[in-house]
Amino acid sequence: MLELKVKMKKNVAVPMLVLPVLIGSAFARGQCSPAEPPATPKTAQSSPTSGTAENTDKPISDQLNRLLDKIEQAGAKLQSFQADMTFKQKDLLHESLTLRNGNLYYRVDKDTVRFRIHFKDLQQQYLEEETVAKPVKFDEDYAFDGLWVTRRNGHTRQIQMWEVSKQHSDKETFRLGKGPFPLPFAIKKKDVLEHFEIELVAPDPNDPASTDHLKLLPKKKSPYAEEYVQMNLWISNADALPVQVSYEKDNYEITTVRWSKIEIDKKIKDEIFKLKPAGKGWSVEKNPLEETPKKPPN
Repeated sequence: MLELKVKMKKNVAVPMLVLPVLIGSAFARGQCSPAEPPATPKTAQSSPTSGTAENTDKPISDQLNRLLDKIEQAGAKLQSFQADMTFKQKDLLHESLTLRNGNLYYRVDKDTVRFRIHFKDLQQQYLEEETVAKPVKFDEDYAFDGLWVTRRNGHTRQIQMWEVSKQHSDKETFRLGKGPFPLPFAIKKKDVLEHFEIELVAPDPNDPASTDHLKLLPKKKSPYAEEYVQMNLWISNADALPVQVSYEKDNYEITTVRWSKIEIDKKIKDEIFKLKPAGKGWSVEKNPLEETPKKPPN
């Protein structure tokens, strides 16, 4: 749901949006290299209710308290999650729309968490255009094996790998505020209340069916307040797992990710998480984690 920015050798920064947003905005737009928004974007309209929350610990309702407990319990026992995925991003600065379809795979092993995002197409157009652009084939994958983030780009026939840890990453690594990138399947009530003011939003006809809608406003002292205006989660009434997430960034970029045809705790083969070249003409780039030099003894 947030961006991973880990410094590698040669000062490489890897942006990757975690689910919900497990995907970096630049990569999800189908660009061949990371891109940063302009340093001084023009002011864009945002919703009247969006904005950073004060650092006050307001009491939450019993209903919301019970829902957060259910979300934490559901994430704690989840072993695997796979689904079709739709990615939608509105860029109000450039007045553009990006749509992508694909799949998500998530698996919890004994000592690590693995996930993979597969994009199969790319659709881009300006918001003012009345004619809907046709999607084009754009084969692209992102995978994490507990140690390495791998990007496989079928368009450029390139595989890029970034080592993000020397030790395998388990669920604790993905908690809000605890690691480089949080997952919507590792939500703890304590973390949510520490970083956000949270509200249970009234049902809307456009909501995914049979869900509860949570709106999260980052508290001023939260690290998320530096980049995000607000986040939203739609939680399934059936199993207390997320079916849709969205976030508003820098007052001009609104991203929504929705999952469908969800399968829970079904076996996912190891091969799903291994990204390999498809034939000849592929390049592979590996970026080991830059280790901090050890200080000499006194």
